[in-house]
Amino acid sequence: MSSRLRYLLPPALWLLAACGLEEGSEVECRCAEDTDLTAFPRCRDAAIEAESGAASPLSTRVPECPSGDLLILREPTTSVAVVLNLEDTFEGFSPTQYMDQLSEDFLFAPELAGVEPFGEVFDLPPGYHPDPPDTDSLWTREDERRFAFNLLDRSNFQRINISRWFDAKEDEQRLYPDDPRLETYIFPYIIDFTTQPGEEQEARIFEVRGRMQIDLVTTSDENPVWSIRRWQDFREPSSLRTLTELRGEFAQ
Repeated sequence: MSSRLRYLLPPALWLLAACGLEEGSEVECRCAEDTDLTAFPRCRDAAIEAESGAASPLSTRVPECPSGDLLILREPTTSVAVVLNLEDTFEGFSPTQYMDQLSEDFLFAPELAGVEPFGEVFDLPPGYHPDPPDTDSLWTREDERRFAFNLLDRSNFQRINISRWFDAKEDEQRLYPDDPRLETYIFPYIIDFTTQPGEEQEARIFEVRGRMQIDLVTTSDENPVWSIRRWQDFREPSSLRTLTELRGEFAQ
C-alpha cells in the first residue's frame, strides 16, 4: 500500500476537526512511524518510506499524517495563553494544535517586501496594502492550515528554536474599553530553524526575524475562549527572512 494518503475529514471525526483539521477538509499526508493509527487506520499496512526529493527543506513536501502525541498547552481562557501556546506549537512541531489557536475567520496580512518573490502564492489585488482601508489579504485559515502542516514536519527540521517572542515586561498589549472581547499584541520574533541533513549536504541553521501584530477575540465574557483572528507581519531592519517569506516557501 502506498505510504501517502489523501483523506477527507468526515463530520464523525469531530475531535480531529477540533484539533485544526476542519470538517470536510481534504488533506494529503504520508504515513510515518508515529502516525496516529486510530485516526489513520490505512497507515497500519502502509510502507513507511522516506520522502523522496528532499534535498532542500524549502521544496514542496507532503507532510506526515499527525501523530497521536499532543503537547500540553494552556487553556485558552486568556489571550496571553493563546500567544504562548502559539510559540509552543512551533517548537513542538504540532500543526493541529497550532490551528487550534486560530479563529474560523482567521486572516493573515503579509509584509509587502516578503510578498514580492511569491506573488502567485499570496495573489494580492493590485495596489493592496495591509493598512486601512485595505486591511486584510486573501490569506485565510485554509492557507494557514496548508502552511502549518508543510512547515511543522520533522522531516524538514531537526529543531525549531524561538529566542524572542512575547515578553509582558517589554512588549505592547492593547486593551479596548469599548470592546473587551478584543485584544492586540505587538512584539518582535526571532526563530531559528535547523534543517535535517541530506545525503550530500550538512544540516544548516537559518533565522526568521520580524515583528508581529496579532488580534485575539473571544465570543464570551463569562466563559472566554480566546483565538487569533488577524495576524499582521512586519519586517525589521535586521530581517533577512520574515514569516511572510516562510509562508510563501511552505504554503506551495
